[in-house]
Amino acid sequence: MKSKLIIVTDRGLLRAYRQTKNATDRQPHLQLIDELKPAAAHEKLSDQVSDQAGRFARGGGAGAGTISGDLSAGEALNKGTEKDHRLIQQVAEKIDALLADDAVTDCRLAVSAPIHKQLCDALAPKTREKISQVLASNLAKTDPTELLGHFAKAAQASTS
Repeated sequence: MKSKLIIVTDRGLLRAYRQTKNATDRQPHLQLIDELKPAAAHEKLSDQVSDQAGRFARGGGAGAGTISGDLSAGEALNKGTEKDHRLIQQVAEKIDALLADDAVTDCRLAVSAPIHKQLCDALAPKTREKISQVLASNLAKTDPTELLGHFAKAAQASTS
């Protein structure tokens, strides 16, 4: 049986829906088939990094104990970037796994704008072939009954 998926995601939440349509129904329905909530997406950087002995500069020199006096600000920035990269990779792997099923013939994808390009680049080429529509919009927490309308509206806007 061929199936169509709708996947909505941001850094901290991915929801995959199967689009179904009964013979008696005029409108298709979305059935939640998978959800991913990476724990790392909901942690604060301060939860991941601790102020251990020797981590920060001590002493009376100029700039001691301030952010400009040590490298902790740059290290924190790199940790945030690494965290984002890992989260995006984790989401991409989940999408690749969902679309690896031969029964899935079509997928529509909504990705929050800040990670849109990175996520699309991280997807496998075979996965990208199955994606018919991509929205750079955060619809991860949108009610499933409204999702099809967002995709239809975007499709109309692109044809006009």
